[in-house]
Amino acid sequence: MSAPDSSGLARNSVTLPEATFVSIATMAPGVGAAFAVIGGAAFAGGALPASVVFAMLGCVCVAVAIGQLAKRITSAAGMSSYLAAAFHGGAGFLSGWGTLLVYAAALPYLALLVGNMVGGAVDGALGLGYTGWWVIGALGCIGLALVMNYLGAQFGTRAGMLLGALEIIVMLVISVWMIVAAGDRNTLSVFWTEHATVEGFTGVSGILAGAVYAFLAFIGFDAAAPLAEEAKDPKRTIKWAVIGSVVLVGTFFVVTTYASAVYFGPGQYAGFLAHGDGDPWMEITRTFWGVGWVILLVTLLSSGLASANGAGMAATRVAWALGRAGTLPKALTRLHSRFRSPVVAIAVIFTLATAVTLAVGLAFGPVTGFMVTGTVLTVGVLPIYMAVCVACPVYYLRYRRSEFRVLPHLVVPLVGLVFLFPTFCAGAGITAFSFVAPLSYPLDMAGYFVALWWCVGIVLLAVIAVRHPERLAPDRILAAPSLDDELAALPHTTIIDDKKELAL
Repeated sequence: MSAPDSSGLARNSVTLPEATFVSIATMAPGVGAAFAVIGGAAFAGGALPASVVFAMLGCVCVAVAIGQLAKRITSAAGMSSYLAAAFHGGAGFLSGWGTLLVYAAALPYLALLVGNMVGGAVDGALGLGYTGWWVIGALGCIGLALVMNYLGAQFGTRAGMLLGALEIIVMLVISVWMIVAAGDRNTLSVFWTEHATVEGFTGVSGILAGAVYAFLAFIGFDAAAPLAEEAKDPKRTIKWAVIGSVVLVGTFFVVTTYASAVYFGPGQYAGFLAHGDGDPWMEITRTFWGVGWVILLVTLLSSGLASANGAGMAATRVAWALGRAGTLPKALTRLHSRFRSPVVAIAVIFTLATAVTLAVGLAFGPVTGFMVTGTVLTVGVLPIYMAVCVACPVYYLRYRRSEFRVLPHLVVPLVGLVFLFPTFCAGAGITAFSFVAPLSYPLDMAGYFVALWWCVGIVLLAVIAVRHPERLAPDRILAAPSLDDELAALPHTTIIDDKKELAL
């Protein structure tokens, strides 16, 4: 590891495999396979594996758009820097403001999910009931993720690799067990319309509806982007970390979904989510391994922890970058002298996460609580993904026209955009499509909360634009030693030493 500079994050401390596993871990493949992806079975039935393939292709399109921007723009602000470069610093600030909400909501979402699993597994142990144990589990998840973030990017990414590898290996072993146990029920017909027989969603419409819900399980693949200033060869590392994580996790989801579909029976798979009182993977593991179900429990807990660590890393890096730009308090840029971790940003983000976890969990219970916070992060992140898909062709047409290529810079991002819109409607409960159901209380409050957050961001943007317009210059967000050539491509910017003021 090279020595960090005295004013920034730890340069060259994150490798391609480590960055890839940050995105993988943030997607929480174990939890995604066991709970999120199978939600699409209610629409696709036994054809859900086909839906997962379709969702993966849509996510690859979005990842390619991110990757094409990442190979030219390497900033800890992540997707915010892409919008700042393509449009304006104000767009970058609003994107960063929205990203903070997304990953700040991801922490309580994951903590409540972990807390629920702990509470259900050890209810009554040591004289504590379900409530006591879910609180301990949730706070333990936040506490461990905080420590992993505090110890720096290299430690956090390597821990993420170990936890990510654990959950993938265990889930794949169970999947192979299912495939073998399925015997003559194994069939490739689940990858087409033969088993898409849910009433009202037969054929291709069922596959498309299931794919929208499967897409939600991929959220978080962009988490490597804010590590750009800590990555080795960032222009290559971040691009392939984002794209590679989608391909790897997508393949994992295809295998796990295929295994559960053929084992349970494609004809009955529409009811799979209700099996085992809503925990079908745990019920199947009990059937196979008896008390060995504890292995799956540990796997899912590690999945939640790894995802919380990745979400925390993304949130704190974006907060640090916005503090450096001057659009959020400068105190957020304070780094640990040894680990080069953004300690003030970590303290703020994890304190808020703890408060939200306890408030939402105690008010609605951990199950409804993680559904509420999960809806918030879904509604919050998908518009940012859509904006990035638009930013890709805009950036290359405005500033890199000689490098512009129709397929990767226009067609692929637009395909991703087309896929994202119905996914956003499904996540927000906007009934623009037949397969979207309106959200019930309190999930329907998530959209209002996200809108309120954006309104506050717009007010802050207006105040900054009036009082400190220089802080909205694109080079404020893009400020990084490796970006001189990229900043030079932007009009009306002055590039000076990053320890001095940056101005229009």
